[in-house]
Amino acid sequence: MFKYIFSALFVISITFGCSSNGPVDPLVFCEKFIAIAGPDAPLNNYEFNNPTSVDQAIQDLEQLAKEPPDQIAGSTKIVVDLYKEILEALVSSSPDDRPTVLLQFQAKINEQLIAIEELENYGQSICGINFEAESPTPATEIPLDLND
Repeated sequence: MFKYIFSALFVISITFGCSSNGPVDPLVFCEKFIAIAGPDAPLNNYEFNNPTSVDQAIQDLEQLAKEPPDQIAGSTKIVVDLYKEILEALVSSSPDDRPTVLLQFQAKINEQLIAIEELENYGQSICGINFEAESPTPATEIPLDLND
């Protein structure tokens, strides 16, 4: 159940921002975004009773956040930080306490909806990811002219 809740949160939200030292290639970011959103990615296959699998999902998020395009760098950082905080809290809590722990994050999630939506919109409009699908996948090929 929580896996699906977090998949939904992920779908609405994946990013972690850092400022870049030079121009960021949106194509590289989109490729990372698509890989992380894929059905076989750690982010879609973690188990709360297996902290290593959660750590792998967090590492993927951090990798995505290393060089986001400037237009979504802030949103990426906000979303990835929030997602990491939620995952870490849930993996360190007992299975019976997880629903309560998740509810405690609802206000933070609501406060960050704009950042979540910005990242989702970027994924859809620029990277071509269809988040509505059971397994988020590119709806179209990544445009070759992303750098223009």
